[in-house]
Amino acid sequence: MQQSALPDERRPVSVPKPCRRRVPDHDMDRHATAEPSNTRVMSSTATTPAQAPGFARTSVGGITVTTVYDGALPILATDMHGESPERISELLADGFLPPEGDLLTAVNTFLFRTGGRTVLVDAGAGTSLGPGTGHLLENLRAAGVSPELVDDVLITHLHPDHAFGLVTAGGEAAFPSATVHLSALDAQHWLNDAAAAEGVHAQIHRWAAQALTPYRARGRFSTFAYGEQPVRGVTSVDLHGHTPGHSGYLVSGDGERLLLWGDTMHSHTVQLRAPHVAMDIDSDRPGARAARMRILDEIRMRGWVVGGAHLPFPGIGRIRFRQGEARWVPAPYRPLECA
Repeated sequence: MQQSALPDERRPVSVPKPCRRRVPDHDMDRHATAEPSNTRVMSSTATTPAQAPGFARTSVGGITVTTVYDGALPILATDMHGESPERISELLADGFLPPEGDLLTAVNTFLFRTGGRTVLVDAGAGTSLGPGTGHLLENLRAAGVSPELVDDVLITHLHPDHAFGLVTAGGEAAFPSATVHLSALDAQHWLNDAAAAEGVHAQIHRWAAQALTPYRARGRFSTFAYGEQPVRGVTSVDLHGHTPGHSGYLVSGDGERLLLWGDTMHSHTVQLRAPHVAMDIDSDRPGARAARMRILDEIRMRGWVVGGAHLPFPGIGRIRFRQGEARWVPAPYRPLECA
């Protein structure tokens, strides 16, 4: 399949407003936490070779979105299909990335308040995929949010790096007050069609069932059709292909919209310039390609902000379209009172 040319975008770039201190959103008051002192930070970093807690806040249309980092997973050039190995290596090298070995992809989740509810999009890998992932709960707490305060978890699809963090190592609900929302098509596939699955897909079916068990048992599991709002202010978007019910979530703010697109891309370095490249894990590679090209065109026309599970942490920014190619432009890190 040949690469489809993407039309140029001539949308003007907005100029940041002068920094003005804002009154905090009272809806977030119950999540407020004191920042650690500089002394404690210096003491910790002097003895522990680790990153700072994995969370970052971005303001989109008046909504504060907290990216909570679950970890990172290895990704292989050999898992990419639709271009020659030489072209894949060339695209990775252009992004200063190795073709194999040290190539990783982030696992991001997104937290925000809308309609008076605290909403989390995706839940990370939990204990399913090893120590490189499964850090959502500790990073959520570091961000000042107790898992018990999450009202709704919107799952883009039931692959383990998005859903198995719904449960603890003991199989209990990691978010005991939350209702889990999932597209009816993904629920049908992963929960009801397990008998025909083999190999890794059979394991994904088992993980999916385990992740949802405590929520289904307590009547805290809900499905939706594309185009419906699982929670007020968030519209589900049809992105099927990666899985049969893969969903995006369009969050509406004041004059801005944020599309949380799940696994529309696993390697932006490759797939923005070559959106026809599909991944080995895609349930329907032609469908995943079509969904990616379709949503890229809509983003170009509408100027949506994008958040991606596998975009580099914190995974929120815009896409610039120019001369038939797309380029990722991450949102700059800014103090929230200046956002």
